[in-house]
Amino acid sequence: MTPPPPLTPIQLPNASGRTRWRTKASEWIRRYGWAEVFGSAGAVSGALLVRALGGSEILAAYAGTVGENIGYYGVMISRDVSADARVARLSNERYGARGALRTARNLVLEFGGAELLDSGLIRPLAMGIGARYFGATAGVLVGKVVADLVFYVPVIATYELRRFYARRSG
Repeated sequence: MTPPPPLTPIQLPNASGRTRWRTKASEWIRRYGWAEVFGSAGAVSGALLVRALGGSEILAAYAGTVGENIGYYGVMISRDVSADARVARLSNERYGARGALRTARNLVLEFGGAELLDSGLIRPLAMGIGARYFGATAGVLVGKVVADLVFYVPVIATYELRRFYARRSG
């Protein structure tokens, strides 16, 4: 019996690969973390408000979705506008309408497709089912986490593609 061929560097366990994933996960948490905190507060607030006003579970789920979007995108928009304006200022350029349109385009590219499916169907459905089985507050949060798992797959893929092309072009 012949011994197996020696392992090549590609086949060896790669500690730097684990480090790269940790680095990427840290980057994603920095990018989306505070938006998630404010989005969660908005989701629970919106759902509880509609429920307190006598709304149905379905209305509460949509109100939770709207509340989450307000909190989440409020953070994302303000952060990206601020960062892009700072880059323009450091480059001795004016941010203005052109800069704002570029920021809006980047946000739509990153979130647009995922957001249409998320807010229109997945998030209200997940929050509604969560509220039904786990109660108003916990259920909204459980539904939010389930919807987030679906939402972040295309969002992070788009974010990484955008960063790849930005590094490649400049």
